[in-house]
Amino acid sequence: MTDLEAVASDLREAHAEGRGAMELALLSREKLGEEFGVISFIASFRLAFGIPLPVLQRAHAWHRFGWGGVALSDEEFSGLLTPWLDGTQGR
Repeated sequence: MTDLEAVASDLREAHAEGRGAMELALLSREKLGEEFGVISFIASFRLAFGIPLPVLQRAHAWHRFGWGGVALSDEEFSGLLTPWLDGTQGR
């Protein structure tokens, strides 16, 4: 199992325990440590939840990541990812 697969597994487990989008994103950052970045964030969430790439490309602009550009608020970040996490997107 790769580091990203292990993190994806941890994210799925944490989500099953009731953690939301922001908590999961911070968990991925914590688990990946120095390896955390745009690509690893996108890859871990894509592996864990099958979220489409364009959604994750937008989500990486969350202000708590501090990667610059137009930042998403906590509410925007959660609103963007929660339907995918909960499996309600496209219904």
